[in-house]
Amino acid sequence: MSRSALLSSVLLLGAALGCSSPPAPAVAPPPAQSSARTAWVHPRPPRGVPLTEAPAHVLPHPEGAAALGLPFRGSVTRIAVRPGQKVSRGEVLVEVLMPEVVRAAGEHEAASLRREAYERRTAQLKALQEQGMARVFELAEAEANLAEARAAQQSARALLKVAGLEGSAAAGVALRGTVALRSPVDGIVTAVDAVLGQTHEGGSEPLVRVAGEGPARLEARLSLALPEDTAFEFSAPGLGAVPVRLVGRAPSVDVRDGTLAAWFEPEPARSLPAGLQGTLRVRADGLPEVKVVPARALLLEGSEVAVLVREGEGHRRQPVKVVGQSGADALVHGPLKESDSVAADAARVPVAGGQG
Repeated sequence: MSRSALLSSVLLLGAALGCSSPPAPAVAPPPAQSSARTAWVHPRPPRGVPLTEAPAHVLPHPEGAAALGLPFRGSVTRIAVRPGQKVSRGEVLVEVLMPEVVRAAGEHEAASLRREAYERRTAQLKALQEQGMARVFELAEAEANLAEARAAQQSARALLKVAGLEGSAAAGVALRGTVALRSPVDGIVTAVDAVLGQTHEGGSEPLVRVAGEGPARLEARLSLALPEDTAFEFSAPGLGAVPVRLVGRAPSVDVRDGTLAAWFEPEPARSLPAGLQGTLRVRADGLPEVKVVPARALLLEGSEVAVLVREGEGHRRQPVKVVGQSGADALVHGPLKESDSVAADAARVPVAGGQG
């Protein structure tokens, strides 16, 4: 073969090879289907995870506040306190001149003196009568006068009671001519609406208000029935968690919102500001067979709720009862152990990997 013919043959062979299709690449086998497309986590005890939460507020203590006004017409003669001042039970807040009360105090003292005199006279006449030295009409007259003095004293004492005074205070009121309004509670003066010389009608607005403290009681409205041996705590802005105990619950559900009112007290007892708004947490600590799992670990099958528990290379369905949910966690009741491994997202576990 000539040199030119050989070259032509080589060029034709190269062109044929260059125009031919490349071989098809090998098809990669499908990835093996894993039996764990989700993380597996251990159920944990419900420490720190609330069973449920409900808004709560601190109720006023029945003896933790006082508003002092005038039961009878009177004028202010002395103001002894100002807002923000701490006062003790029995401390004088305001002194007022109430003519009707001062008059009753004077009548009480006068009746007391007459009563003492007639009691002595009656005793003397009875002693003389036993000796035949007193006449009957004299004794009868003395006893009638004694009864009149007692009646006058009782009438004056009743009016003093309306003014918040005991009969023993009548002498001082009659002597001074003024009545001291005293704080019935320990606390802080929150308002003073009094001006020297100003006259107020009986039953008008209070002159002084005092806010005191006492053992706190809270009210909360719960939307579910509580299991036995449940622990509770109350928290509010600026206040750490306060353990509280259940002291009572309403006998019926409120038809307006389906909630049940319940009342709690701090344990141990302590005072809290009345009106304080916060949150009541129903703690699940100590509840038997209650564990915390991710909320996505729950698998709903008809009316049954279950979690997937790893067993060897597969898993099994474990029915549980949901008793509460807190954020991304669910509290479940069932025979789960902390050593078990539960699918964190049951929906991502292949069905073929499970066992009935």
